[in-house]
Amino acid sequence: MTPPPRGVGRRTFLGLLGAGALAAGGVTGCAAKKELPKGTAVAADKLKSLVPSRVPYTVPGVTPDLPGAEFVDPGFLSRPAHFAQAVTEKPITSGKEITAMTPLWGKVPPGLGHNSYYDAVNERLGGVVRFNIQDGMTYGDKLKVVLASGDVPDIMCIPQWELIKIAHFTEAANKLFADLSPYLAGDRAKAFPMLAAYDTAAWEYGVFGGVLQGIPWQNSPYPFLTLFRQDILDELKLPVPKSGDDLLTLGRELTDPRKKRWAFGFGTRTGSQEIQRAFGSPREWRKKSDGTLIYKYETPEFEQHLEFMVKLFSSGYMHPDIVANLDANPKEPFGSGQLVFYGDGPGAWHELYGTYLPDNPQLKIAALDPYPGTAAGKTIMWRNEPAGMFAMIKKGLSEDRTREILGVANWCSGPFGTIEGDLVFNGVEGRHYVVKNGQVQRTALGEKEAQPTYMFLSGRPGFTSEAQYPGYVQAMHGWQTKASTFLENDPFVGIRVETPSKMAGLTSPTEDKLHEIYRGKRPVSEWKQVVKEWQEQGGNEAREFYMKTARDNGRL
Repeated sequence: MTPPPRGVGRRTFLGLLGAGALAAGGVTGCAAKKELPKGTAVAADKLKSLVPSRVPYTVPGVTPDLPGAEFVDPGFLSRPAHFAQAVTEKPITSGKEITAMTPLWGKVPPGLGHNSYYDAVNERLGGVVRFNIQDGMTYGDKLKVVLASGDVPDIMCIPQWELIKIAHFTEAANKLFADLSPYLAGDRAKAFPMLAAYDTAAWEYGVFGGVLQGIPWQNSPYPFLTLFRQDILDELKLPVPKSGDDLLTLGRELTDPRKKRWAFGFGTRTGSQEIQRAFGSPREWRKKSDGTLIYKYETPEFEQHLEFMVKLFSSGYMHPDIVANLDANPKEPFGSGQLVFYGDGPGAWHELYGTYLPDNPQLKIAALDPYPGTAAGKTIMWRNEPAGMFAMIKKGLSEDRTREILGVANWCSGPFGTIEGDLVFNGVEGRHYVVKNGQVQRTALGEKEAQPTYMFLSGRPGFTSEAQYPGYVQAMHGWQTKASTFLENDPFVGIRVETPSKMAGLTSPTEDKLHEIYRGKRPVSEWKQVVKEWQEQGGNEAREFYMKTARDNGRL
């Protein structure tokens, strides 16, 4: 077995790693016998005493042009005439640097001393935030090592999709990160009005093991969509597909290796989940007619998606970088036109415009309307968790220091229409962006320096405001409006469920085998055995936990 990183105790490392050796049964001795947490579930109404009492924040003079609705974010089509200052006092008063670890799915910006965006934001904050930026595609690997070492920064961004793979995450979080309830519970959050404006459900999702530890990044209502290069389809006079069958047909017409163009980039973890959704697989659990629960791996819809993915890979229509590397980033080949369709989170839509539109004014990106896997199939949409990432503050800091860092998170949460929000997202006018025809246009310096960093230290209620990209706000608002009509009922909505550790530990090894089947390294016939192993090694035990949770809350 590979030894743990230097400075990390073997027992600590194995206990936190979970997603690999423990779950795969590759560890012997005392570490393998350690009892794993069996998961927790708490109805949302029982968490209210731990989280802030919500007080919506209204920016004076700012009203959405496209009203929000349930599962639809409000849209803004122009910049406000005047920006409001939400925070009047600089939050950093100690003179001490704040260390932060955050992911980035783009170009790493210059560091402190060489970045005028950092200089501008830090001046407003009253002190320095020193970022340790990690590649978002491999962030989970770095996260495990840092948690195992116990040497965490002052504030750390932890994505939900990574923490669910770590068998002992709650145990680690309770040891390493601060309890925020003494600062934020109930009316105490009034001292941090931007944080108090988050949805209650998002805050409840930041509770781990009965302790409020995560400042939530409030999620988009939907986890994934399929993005495509509308400009390339228009150029080739090809139709917009309406099903997985249509995608497969287009693959042949789009793929031309001599021109370095391939149809698809669905082979990543995110992209493959979008295909799972299209074929009607549940995101996790689904209630059966007999009153029991079935996990997505066990459904016929999941097997259908698997057969489809094998076809995509064997056809040669998948971009070769995606075929070769599960963790390859599809954004760059998509932006350069080397691939035409791929699945991503909704935020990627405007991020891609921001990165690639300056070099390609003809760029036109669109999202497919919610679609089924086959022409005769049923369309469903997965419902997102209330929060998708968390900023966690180091445990053991003084009360004043913890408040100071919460003040930074509060400042970074400034919504659309505030000076703070505009600086975090766009940088300094005239330097990192200019305003033309009432819209933001990034400068070359802005593309280089003002990459997403401070935004990962907080969250904010959802909105769509990137009107500098023609038609984007209307398109996103329209897409969400359509998607809201296809939402599948989740039997655990309103219940804060922490995944049982055995199940969490099985995620990575099971998904790794799945992706080997996609790529032809294992036969499709092995999938049934993979599912059987998943069931025997913790899946069936997890089902008992989830069924009890559902019954206890009147869901079965």
